[in-house]
Amino acid sequence: MNLVLITTVLGVLMIVGGFIFILMPVTPAIPTIWGGILIYEEGHRRLGLDHNLLILVSLIAAGTIVLDYTLSREGVKKLRASSWGVLGAVIGGGLGAFIHPIATYLIGPVVGALAFEMLRGRDQVFSYTSGNYTIVAFMGGTVVKLVAALIMTGLFILRLQGKA
Repeated sequence: MNLVLITTVLGVLMIVGGFIFILMPVTPAIPTIWGGILIYEEGHRRLGLDHNLLILVSLIAAGTIVLDYTLSREGVKKLRASSWGVLGAVIGGGLGAFIHPIATYLIGPVVGALAFEMLRGRDQVFSYTSGNYTIVAFMGGTVVKLVAALIMTGLFILRLQGKA
């Protein structure tokens, strides 16, 4: 098969997969989209595409990853949630993803954080507050990743059309 065809198909599949990953907790959505653009760019290098787009998209991806991690970490510190609560929220959200989309965002993280905080010995009120924060943090992180993914993909599409 032709290298250009392989990198085109793989790149597009990774970009689409990255958008799907945005809706799932603890998945590498932004790195997957970045990887799809990288693979496409490298496969089409002989066609005269330069690396300016790749540099810009890399900066956006790195900034998004750092921002998502920092905001989540600071929120956990502010709420005084334990690592058990965070782990429970991640596990609950991950399991919720296989049940129903609403369970991914609302039910799974709250139940997971609540259960794990209570296993750690925290009272029910504190555990419930920790569970509620996980919803806000996850939704906020999802919005940040979605905006970054749209910008990265939009720049990529504009570059393909010769407008960027």
